[in-house]
This record gives sequence, structure tokens and C-alpha cells, in this order.
Amino acid sequence: MKRTSPFRWGVFWQAFFALIGTCAATLLLYVLANRFGWNPIVPLCAAVVLCVAIGLLFAWEFARLSRTLAAAIESGSLHRAERATAQLRGTLFEGAAVEWQTALQTLQNTCFDKHVEAGRHYATLTDFMGMIAKAIDERTGYLRGHSERVAAYSADIARELGIDAEQVERIRLAALLHDIGTVGIEDSIVRKEAPLTPEEFEIVKAHTVKGASILRPIQAIGDLIPGVELHHESLDGQGYPYGLRGEEIPMMARIIAVADSFDAMTTTRPYQAAMDPEYVLEVLNRLATKRYDASAVNALTSLVKRGRIVVKNPRTLISFPKQRVLSEVI
Repeated sequence: MKRTSPFRWGVFWQAFFALIGTCAATLLLYVLANRFGWNPIVPLCAAVVLCVAIGLLFAWEFARLSRTLAAAIESGSLHRAERATAQLRGTLFEGAAVEWQTALQTLQNTCFDKHVEAGRHYATLTDFMGMIAKAIDERTGYLRGHSERVAAYSADIARELGIDAEQVERIRLAALLHDIGTVGIEDSIVRKEAPLTPEEFEIVKAHTVKGASILRPIQAIGDLIPGVELHHESLDGQGYPYGLRGEEIPMMARIIAVADSFDAMTTTRPYQAAMDPEYVLEVLNRLATKRYDASAVNALTSLVKRGRIVVKNPRTLISFPKQRVLSEVI
């Protein structure tokens, strides 16, 4: 945009014609005073009053225009800045209005470019996270697709609970990376097709802390750490790694815990066959408020019953007796 000159011809001509009009009116009053024999002081007083009136008029207009510019600046709106520039054209404030409009336009363009760039970076980051999750799951055949399913289930549960879209996405990403700590566990344990020994289970339990350690140096995804580190905590304090209780466990972790357990029980593992989703929901509901967050379990139950979440298994599902201990199937 062309830079405007600081001198305003419109203002000059307004002042010029106001001065000419004042002089003409003063001369007219003198002529009338001479003709009708008025006191000479009358024209002078009238001229002073006229000058004061014109001055007040200019002051009022100056104040009005300054308020227009101030309102446009305070609003921070490019549309208001454009309107103010049009209203202030030819006035003393035209230059300031044009400069403000130009600055806002530049800022808007810069913000748009930054937004587009941030969107590209975010898409690259999420794609990279998906690649990591897939690589982790591919270490063993029975875990294939596990992280993606848990991420999808977690996002659906969060939406069902009325959580805002931005936080839903953070929960989804945390769920996608919830098992990233398993990269630090030996293949012989991860790929073992028999129940783990107590010693091996202790090693596996460390994947939550290992995952948090992997993510902690990356500031941009630091808010995902609670979901990765605490998704095996239990409301009754019997979980790991820290034995947190109730509200001490972030909602992100509580949602992922429900989604993770649901997927673990509805897919075939070396130590169990895939279970019927209806039976799994019964187990989760029995343990709601004790081990799992009741609202998350209720949300999952509603989603499954409405067909929003559908479990796809290549093998025949089986149901276990209801008295079977949960620790035997997770």
C-alpha cells in the first residue's frame, strides 16, 4: 500500500474556508453596524463568538475522529480498521488509520502463514507418532493394530463424555503412544507366547515410566505424558507405577485405561482367546469405581451398544464364566 503524505489538503481547505467565512461574517457585521449605528463592539463580540463556535466545532470533530480511530485500534479487527480508514480519509487521522490497517493486514497474513505452517508440522508430527505406534505393534503379531484401536476407542470415549475437540485429540495422541515404552523391553519378553513370570512382569510394568522418559524431552508433546505414564493406575490404588488413587489419576489416563483393557480383552493374545465384547463390558462395569472410571466405562458401554464402536476379530470370540478372575485375562 502506498505510504500517505503527512499533510492533509482536506483539513487545509476546511480551515481555510472556515477562516474566510469568519472574516466575511465579521465584515458584514461591520457594514451593518455602520449603516444602523450599532455599537462597534458588537461586530467584534460576534466575530469572537463565531470563532469560538468554529473552534468548538473543529474540536468536537477532532474528538469524534480520534474516538473512531481509537475504537478501531482497540477492536483489533481488520474490518473495523478498513472502515475507520474510509471514514478518516482526508483528515489528520488518515495516516494513522492507514498505518494501522496496513499493520493489521500484515499481522493477519503472518498469522495465517504461521497457522498453515503449524498445521503442516502438526500433521507431520502426528504421522510420525502413528509410524512409531505401528512399528511398536509390529514387533509381535498379536499386538498388530493395538495402539491405533486404543487411540480410536479413547477418542470416541472422550467425545462421548463431552470433552472439547482439542483435548480429545491430545487424548487420542497419548493413547496412540501409550505403549511406546515397550521399545526398551527385550524382544524375548515382548514376543513371549506364554504367561510371563513375576520377574518378567515387573520388567513389562516399567514400560509406562520408560515411555514417559522418552517423551519428556519433547516439549511440544509434554501434555501427553500423563496418558502414557499413568494408564495402568487403578482407582483403588492397586495399579502401577505409583499406586495413585481416584482423582489423583488424570482423566486422560483413566480413559486410556478403559480403552486399553477393552482392546486387550477383545483380541487374541498368547495367554487368552478373544472375548465377547458384551462379556468384556460386564467385566469392566463390575470393576467400575474400583479399578476403572465409571463415566469412561459407561461411555464405552453406550458406544458399543449403539454400534459406534464395533470390534472386528478374525477369530471366533469366546466367553468365560463370570467368576473368572480379571487378572487371568488381562
